[in-house]
Amino acid sequence: MATVTNWVEQLNAGENVVYPFVGTELYWLILCIAIWIVWHIITSASETEHMNDLASRNPGPDAHKDNITDW
Repeated sequence: MATVTNWVEQLNAGENVVYPFVGTELYWLILCIAIWIVWHIITSASETEHMNDLASRNPGPDAHKDNITDW
C-alpha cells in the first residue's frame, strides 16, 4: 500500500524524490542504446551466417537441368 496520501504535502515537506534512482536517466538511456546496438550487430551477424549457409547449399543456377531425362 502507498503511504503517500497527498503529494503536495509530501513534496512540500522536503521530499523531492518521487521515484527511485532519480538522476540516473541518462545512464539508463546510454545502457539501452548500447544494448540496442549490440543486439543489431549480433542479429546481423547471425542472419549473414544463415544466408551464407543457404547460399553455399545452392548448387548453381543450372542445377535443374540435371533432372532432365533423355527421351
